[in-house]
Amino acid sequence: MSVFLIVLSCITLAFASGAVYYIRLLSQAASYPPKRIIRQKALVCSTGTAFTLCLIFFTKLLA
Repeated sequence: MSVFLIVLSCITLAFASGAVYYIRLLSQAASYPPKRIIRQKALVCSTGTAFTLCLIFFTKLLA
């Protein structure tokens, strides 16, 4: 169970760092890549972070 939580924590960190990266990239004034693509990537990373945090929470709740 402990290894599972460590893996989920690493996945959460990867998604969170990706979300922060794409949100910072979204705030810059570059025209390429298109803003909608960056917004989609930031949304996917944020959703992945939230999903894995929910998995960690419910795993700890049930254990």
